[in-house]
Amino acid sequence: MTPAQRQAASEALLREHGIPINPQLPWIEDEHEVRLRSADELCRRLAALWGVVGTAMLRENDFFEDYFSIGDRRSWLSNDEARFLFDDEPVEEDYIRFSWRLEALYFLAWCGGLVEQIGLPRSEASAREFLHFFPEDEADPVALAAAVRVRPVGEILDWSDRLYRLHWAVRDAHLNGRPTPGGIEPGVVFEWHYAVNWMTRYDGEDDWDEIGTDT
Repeated sequence: MTPAQRQAASEALLREHGIPINPQLPWIEDEHEVRLRSADELCRRLAALWGVVGTAMLRENDFFEDYFSIGDRRSWLSNDEARFLFDDEPVEEDYIRFSWRLEALYFLAWCGGLVEQIGLPRSEASAREFLHFFPEDEADPVALAAAVRVRPVGEILDWSDRLYRLHWAVRDAHLNGRPTPGGIEPGVVFEWHYAVNWMTRYDGEDDWDEIGTDT
């Protein structure tokens, strides 16, 4: 699929669900221009997100701090993630912010084939479908590494294009004081867009904390 065809397909889908489009938004990259993250990179990022989401949701539980203290696992975390996970007294804002990373975890789990299919982001996600791939003790994430199979670049770019245009739609609604169109959940759109931009190496950025989501 060419970038123009991908844009047309995304716009048709959004129109079908009553979601406004901005025809002035440019195409995203061509499939031949994108080098996706490797399975190893994706596995480490999934583990990092599992750690911070678990810490945010299971307060007072030091399992994840202990887990990422072993070997070189701390290097899997971004600087911001490590600060949160190893902070003795995280602020409430960080608990909330990192609990939202469940959505990025969910989307990247789809990118790695751990989730069979996803639809328009109208509700918050659950990790139940793939949580069994993660360790229950301090062992390495062997089952996760064995299960991750990076989806074809075309499938991921289809979602990259949709999320780019969805992000514009929810932001435009917010700026103009209108309800979010199509029952879309803005927080989920942001996290999925953030995740797909990391997956496709958007703007050449490798630092998870610095991923951009321009629209």
